[in-house]
Amino acid sequence: MKHAWTRGEGWGKGTAAVLGGFAVFLLFGMALGTALPLLGVPLGWTVGLGVALCVPVWALVVGWAVLAPSGRGAWLRVGGAALVFAAVTALTTL
Repeated sequence: MKHAWTRGEGWGKGTAAVLGGFAVFLLFGMALGTALPLLGVPLGWTVGLGVALCVPVWALVVGWAVLAPSGRGAWLRVGGAALVFAAVTALTTL
């Protein structure tokens, strides 16, 4: 780490990584599960891709949150990613 985190920065980045990362994990899996069958991907492949990709995406999002310049920046990054996956899920279930 470049510097010691302040208490607020640590809580902001930590909660964004844990809570926001979990939301991204769930929403990414839901987006894959709803979008890929519409694109013609068989259900078995959809489930397999979801299982194979959800944890690496979660790990990347957690790292992206921790590397943010501030706690607010971490929440903006993770929240934006969660909103994108929520929008994909919502649009593919209409």
